[in-house]
Amino acid sequence: MLLFLIFNTFSVYFTSQCLQMSSWISEDAHSQVTPFSLVYDALYALLVVLGLHQLSCITKHNWCSKNLLLYSLCCHIGAIGFALAGQIPCIKTFSLTPGFWGRLPLEGKVIIAGLAIVIIGLVCIQLKRAVQEKNCKTQFAPWLMLTVIWLSLWSLIHRENIEYSVHVHHALFAGLFACWFRDFSSNLDIIANAVFIGIVIEGIDFYGIGELTLFMIHTYTTPAVWSIWISMLGSMAGLLIVIYMRNIRMSITDAHSTPIPTQKNLHYVPKSNNFMTGATSPSKRQTSIH
Repeated sequence: MLLFLIFNTFSVYFTSQCLQMSSWISEDAHSQVTPFSLVYDALYALLVVLGLHQLSCITKHNWCSKNLLLYSLCCHIGAIGFALAGQIPCIKTFSLTPGFWGRLPLEGKVIIAGLAIVIIGLVCIQLKRAVQEKNCKTQFAPWLMLTVIWLSLWSLIHRENIEYSVHVHHALFAGLFACWFRDFSSNLDIIANAVFIGIVIEGIDFYGIGELTLFMIHTYTTPAVWSIWISMLGSMAGLLIVIYMRNIRMSITDAHSTPIPTQKNLHYVPKSNNFMTGATSPSKRQTSIH
């Protein structure tokens, strides 16, 4: 399964790269293609996608060939479709930054609103299924982890008094929703996860690792050391808490897994009165040969 995910990522990446360098995509719709970006953006895409797959626990599922082909096809469709959608004039300059709605023309508002309705509808369907299956804890776990990551980074920026603005790049946006569709026994989740992963790969291919920059930094002074020490101590504290909670969970699991003696497992062993009589048990008798 891991080899499939690696080759699928590279296939989607280089397909997106070929599209990027074609006449179908305008020059201002992507970053400049260099040998460095060609090679290392492929590596960045692979590392990011494998991290998202880890959050989705995709490698824990046994997939048939049909589902593998479906997943790969939808990944390619997601990458190609989003790249071509970026050439539509009314949404070509669209970006998720403060005040984005007011900058959109009417046609762009209709397209973005339609996409938003579809995504929200799919999210609600998945949430309803998680509630019915009493699986909300597992469903929200990836989003909780991503929230912890970005809050940790934001706290560092806040302590440093760094001037920044928020820009939700489409690869970041797609990666967030890819983690939501993680029930791979459903074709809906397979298709949705694959499409969003394809968009993540296309975004990194077109714009590089900068697609992961949620906070656009406008300050370039040397950071204060004390805030880095606070981040280090906070990370160590979180590490110890996770280890402690893991130890408690394992102790509870071991306690529940220990078998409790039942009446069927108890056997009566009669006490021997050999000590009183001076006799020896048959197993301990010495036999002499004359």
